[in-house]
Amino acid sequence: MTGLPLILVFVLAIVLMIVAISKWKLHPFIAIMSISLLLGLVAGIPITDRMVDGKKVSGIANIIGAGFSGTFSSIGIVIILGALIGSILEATGAALKLADIVIKLVGKKTLLRLSSRLF
Repeated sequence: MTGLPLILVFVLAIVLMIVAISKWKLHPFIAIMSISLLLGLVAGIPITDRMVDGKKVSGIANIIGAGFSGTFSSIGIVIILGALIGSILEATGAALKLADIVIKLVGKKTLLRLSSRLF
């Protein structure tokens, strides 16, 4: 599948992923993995590696794995350090102190109004 039909299927997959995560409360990792697998199948990517006309065509698992490794090689350190700093802030109580400072600066009513719009 190529061209406009592939773009339409891709847009549909993005919409389905957003609905699955926000409305159906499906875990984001499961939603991303399952929808990317379905999109690969619809696009015509083979499930396993194959030889086509003397060329090796990668399967869905290798393509998804290459995507994850590419993402983690570029932003993996940032994610790991962010999680580390977040856990340190939580363990030391600094996260609660930061929340108190934000509440004092912005005001409780403003935060409640913003949170009601988001959720």
